[in-house]
Amino acid sequence: MIDVKTMLFNFSTWLPEALTNKNYLTRDVIAGVTIAMIIIPQSMAYATLADVSPIYGLYAALLPVAIAAFFGSSRYLATGPVAMVCLLTSVAISSLSLGDSSLYIAYAIILSMTVGVFQLLLSLTKTGNIFDKIPEHVLLGFTSAAALIISLSQLSKVFGMPKVSIMQLLDLEKLLATSPINYQALILSVLMLLLMYIIKYKFTRYMTLSNLAVFFAVLISITFASYQPYAGPVVGFIPPGLPEIKIPDYDIFAGSLPMLVIHTVIIAFVGFMEAIAIAKQLHAKKPPKDQKGVELYKDPTPVNSNQELLGQGLANITSGMSGSIPVSGSFSRSAVNESSGAFSGLSSIITMIVVGLTLLFATPLLFNLPQATLGIIVIFAVLPLIKIKEMHKLFMENKQLGTITWITFASTLIFPILSIEIYEGVRTHIWTGIIFGFLIHIVFNKRYQNIEQETT
Repeated sequence: MIDVKTMLFNFSTWLPEALTNKNYLTRDVIAGVTIAMIIIPQSMAYATLADVSPIYGLYAALLPVAIAAFFGSSRYLATGPVAMVCLLTSVAISSLSLGDSSLYIAYAIILSMTVGVFQLLLSLTKTGNIFDKIPEHVLLGFTSAAALIISLSQLSKVFGMPKVSIMQLLDLEKLLATSPINYQALILSVLMLLLMYIIKYKFTRYMTLSNLAVFFAVLISITFASYQPYAGPVVGFIPPGLPEIKIPDYDIFAGSLPMLVIHTVIIAFVGFMEAIAIAKQLHAKKPPKDQKGVELYKDPTPVNSNQELLGQGLANITSGMSGSIPVSGSFSRSAVNESSGAFSGLSSIITMIVVGLTLLFATPLLFNLPQATLGIIVIFAVLPLIKIKEMHKLFMENKQLGTITWITFASTLIFPILSIEIYEGVRTHIWTGIIFGFLIHIVFNKRYQNIEQETT
């Protein structure tokens, strides 16, 4: 039996205490402002990864962030645009619109709604435990390959070139003749990558400084592009103001319905797997202690898959209604949120307020943000997800699981290139990799069970 009242008012377990306790309120404000400084540039970068304008990333970093915190179960989960979901969104809207870029944002908005509704249905039918059945080794192969694809997709920004296809890369001489490398963009990208690496990994004693590596890269690159003769592509004009809240226009959709269903399910599953994984990880982490060794708080709200599905589903629906892209919980921002001392979901509400103020008053400051910086921010975020060493280690320890992992990895890379039409309007792409890997997992398991039965 679904207790709707409990699910809808789950925030009552932390909000009164967060607002009335000065210490908790201070911690949430500090963490919320910190996350805002990260999500503003990241959301813009991830929007370009989804093949839509940076403004839509900022819209997705507004209301969905607070809605997910209000109705989810995790106190630390930081929701918003994430690399993996944005890549899958890019693939989805490109295939659904048959490459018509004028339809990209309209289809992305529809996708936000369908993903949100699907997650909401899973929550209300209490089927959150279905995510425990997705094999971790299949996800390992898929996310490693997807992260590699994401990194490669951003190289055009790093080199200051327009987006190129695989076919264009085959004739490199012609490509460089028509679209030469912008060395200013390339040098800036390398410098910002080094800067972020040094701040994040070499200043770990100063946690606040370390967490703001992306913010400093954006600040320095904007300053450089504003006061030096920078010839590389920049973000340009970002319209000020808050997004209009409305029901999306579904009449514009003329794509393949089976393909829409496939992309909806894949994005909903992959997005939520990332969200619930980091939520459970942070819940299991031991709470910080004061100078006397006493825990600052005990037993934070338990993470519940169905409650979290409700939060993520409503966040995606909100993103669609505010005219933006699908969202999910972020590994990196959630970890920073917890390490910055957040006590509750109030930190995400603070983040929403800062993003809202940025949209209202600070968008002109982002005009000279180099596209190269956005590209290198995405690469910097996803490189840790390419876990070749872990895949090799798994193969050496368990040949069966390791083989499935490598097959999933390879198929995720190959299927987008092959682009095989498996049904009218349905072509293989990155999403096919995780499905193929899951099927291989089932086949291997069945074969292993048969062998066991024969030997006994």
